[in-house]
Amino acid sequence: MENGKQTPEVNQDGIYFELAQNTDNNCYQVMQWRNDEDTRRFSFHTEVKEFSTYRQEFSECFLFPDLPPLFLRVGNERCGFVSFCPCINPCDQTRKAAEISINLAKEHRGKGFGKKCLMAVLPWIKQQGYDDLIGYIKPGNAQSQKAFLNAGFKQTQDASRMIFETSTWQKAYTYIAELTPKRKHKEVLIIAEAGSNWRMGTPKRDLSMGKVLIDIAKDAGADAVKFQVFHPKTLYAGSAGSSSYLTQSNITEEMNELFQDLALSVDLIQEFYAYCQSVDIEFMATAFSENDFATIAPFVKRNKIASYELSHIHLLKLAAKSLKPLLLSTGAATEDEIAWSVDTFRGYGGKDLTLLQCTAAYPALPEAMNLRTIPWLQKRFQCEVGLSDHSRHPLAAPVAAIALGATVIEKHFTLDNKLPGPDHSFAILPNELKEMIVAIRQAATMRGAVVKCVAPQEEELRAFARRGIQATNDIKAGDILQEKVNIAILRPGNNALGLHPRYLAGMVGKRATRAIPLGQGLTFEDFESAEESPEA
Repeated sequence: MENGKQTPEVNQDGIYFELAQNTDNNCYQVMQWRNDEDTRRFSFHTEVKEFSTYRQEFSECFLFPDLPPLFLRVGNERCGFVSFCPCINPCDQTRKAAEISINLAKEHRGKGFGKKCLMAVLPWIKQQGYDDLIGYIKPGNAQSQKAFLNAGFKQTQDASRMIFETSTWQKAYTYIAELTPKRKHKEVLIIAEAGSNWRMGTPKRDLSMGKVLIDIAKDAGADAVKFQVFHPKTLYAGSAGSSSYLTQSNITEEMNELFQDLALSVDLIQEFYAYCQSVDIEFMATAFSENDFATIAPFVKRNKIASYELSHIHLLKLAAKSLKPLLLSTGAATEDEIAWSVDTFRGYGGKDLTLLQCTAAYPALPEAMNLRTIPWLQKRFQCEVGLSDHSRHPLAAPVAAIALGATVIEKHFTLDNKLPGPDHSFAILPNELKEMIVAIRQAATMRGAVVKCVAPQEEELRAFARRGIQATNDIKAGDILQEKVNIAILRPGNNALGLHPRYLAGMVGKRATRAIPLGQGLTFEDFESAEESPEA
């Protein structure tokens, strides 16, 4: 650790990393390496860097706290500069990728430091939460290509790379190191939670209501409809008493008495499963004991363990050994408790795990939803994450959860909020369920790439209307470039787009190296560099 930030481990070859600092001295050293003739020839940016403009560019290497820039060192000597930035994976935009750039000092090239550096940073980049590390190599740069291949990167299809300064595309060889296994792209799984809302008082009415709820879930577009399977003797200890939250809903029965009334019989499980099959919707059930787990096993293709069963080692063991996907709710649980459950499930051979952020309150108030836990759970436990939503609003939490990366949404629904029973009052109604599912599907479509990028639909207007440095009249070779005299920051229209306005200060006062017609965008080749200027 250095300055509170972690750096990659020391390599077995004796190279190590020093956190770069956003100072003039650090900037000047990197700029000197960057301006080496060979470096510029093999770079996508061939222009000579000037300190007045490069200082800001160097500062931008520090924008991402989880990817700090580094100096590569051997002993007491700096031998290179390594910078990173989040980027789009050209093969799969849903994977979190970072781009690496290595600039070695001239005297340290050809000694294998590029390969050593790449191999040393790979586990660190994975630890920072990234799926892939990507390098873009300019054609002709055989030495860098060799370094990436020798470090275990794979070359993908040739790609074009956007050059920020000029908004142009250049051909690039693309090398990718996959740090995490490729996961099959998951559509959002939407579970309509029937819970105990099927209970109407008699077996005939229970069956009828269960089928109605299944029809509602199917009509709304849910992927699955879920029930709960429990027996009072395997839930609460004797003399458990009644719950205050249920008393507020005028349900005063002692817990064992209440759950005895809501117990789902084997006959109804079979009936509900068969009806789900007939209307083509997945049947799901939450088991609360080992016997319940065995009862539902023939009927479910994935398991669900409820929040308060998080510590039930026997259920975790059975779920793991079933080799079916597991959805595990985390309501009212601490990080340590979740970690123990995850480790237990995985320790018994469980593989496919989705943790569900859940607030175990009925209903859960908006300020208690803690949806930002979703990306934290995902990173902390390296698994898919979803939301078991007990809030009353049909759209707010599910849509926000999708934007935060949730791949499962579970929500209670009912035919009528006034029906008797513990789960009706906070459940959403049929029309709200349908509205929620439409919104979730749209939100999932809108998620797109994990890093900001230019959408294909934006390309035409980007080229036409994005501002650059354009000629405001015909410029002759040798003319002094002056803003508001012969150049300005303008939209190019059908002309070629000029350099990004960040380069205006370094251009003003320089002589034009060629004739530039009215409207044309200026490039680095159109004006003298500091090296060429007589005043330099």
